Amino acid sequence: MKKRKIAFILYQFGVLSGRSNGVRSQALSTFNILNEFGDECVLINGWEHYDWKSFDAIHIYGYDTAIHTFIKALLSRNPNIYISPIIDSTKSNFIYKWATFNGFDKLRLYSNNYALRKALQLVKGVCARSEHEAKFYRESFGINPQKIFTIPLSYGLEAPKNIYEVLEKKENFCFHLSALYQDRKNVIRLVEAAKKYGFKLVLAGNKGSDNQFLKIKQAIGNAANITILGFVSNEELKEIYSKAKVFALPSTNEGVGIVAMDAALYGCNIAMTNLKGPAEYYPNIKTVEILNPYSVDDIGEKIVKLLNQDNDDNIYKHMLLNYSGSSIYSRLEHMYDGQNSDLFKEKLKY
Repeated sequence: MKKRKIAFILYQFGVLSGRSNGVRSQALSTFNILNEFGDECVLINGWEHYDWKSFDAIHIYGYDTAIHTFIKALLSRNPNIYISPIIDSTKSNFIYKWATFNGFDKLRLYSNNYALRKALQLVKGVCARSEHEAKFYRESFGINPQKIFTIPLSYGLEAPKNIYEVLEKKENFCFHLSALYQDRKNVIRLVEAAKKYGFKLVLAGNKGSDNQFLKIKQAIGNAANITILGFVSNEELKEIYSKAKVFALPSTNEGVGIVAMDAALYGCNIAMTNLKGPAEYYPNIKTVEILNPYSVDDIGEKIVKLLNQDNDDNIYKHMLLNYSGSSIYSRLEHMYDGQNSDLFKEKLKY
């Protein structure tokens, strides 16, 4: 098959926030998959010159108020435009729909969602990471379902060579990795649950500034069962995932949660927020508990239950079957080849 040439464009805020930007990280993950399987994926640099007609597809990640005018201008150079807006809203589809009408062309008044609504009418395909996100594009933005492609994210780490050796060395603690200082990661309730229910908790990730981390530090107090590691390398992370019996992601706002996918790949039992997008990745798996992120008791009880439950290889197999690079590539290939999304409604395999 002919090698595709695909351009990736990152929205402006993704450039500003750099490596910590989740949209940027998701784009890079897809970039790596496309190149691994033989396509030529190009990260667009604003200072370079490009022959836009030479690309088989142009894929935009993220959006802002300029998205409509930008895509309108780009269409004259290449009509093969796809977009991953990345919507992690906890609002209802109905309320979100109202935000998409907040603008007025004649006065050049644009809101982000108004601009996106107009832009989505122009592109060839809209890429969603879950059926939950796809529903926003259908019901809030009024996009034709045939233009919406549900393409999950892939896990971010290399799979363990021998999952059974990993399962044998599990230790009785709960692990959490995130930008710890962000309120939406819900670390304080997780800490309170660990203190109340007495389980061992290991925290890793970006602590932010001293001032940003102060509330978490105060919540931990002198609790001997809570350890803070801060930043860890990928190699260190693989080792922690290999040892952790449980991984908890009790976020109050989360799109997917790649860190939990990585933990599942290493056989961790998963305590997952009840947000529909992330929870969708773990259907009918007995080593996954869906929790209420606003309840300290529910967080604590679900984690204790998982700590008392044996780890097995089912969740590892689920990850390999549904979220490997080859699985994601087949979906991307289908989208870029211009096929109708109705012809490719692949369900999760068990």
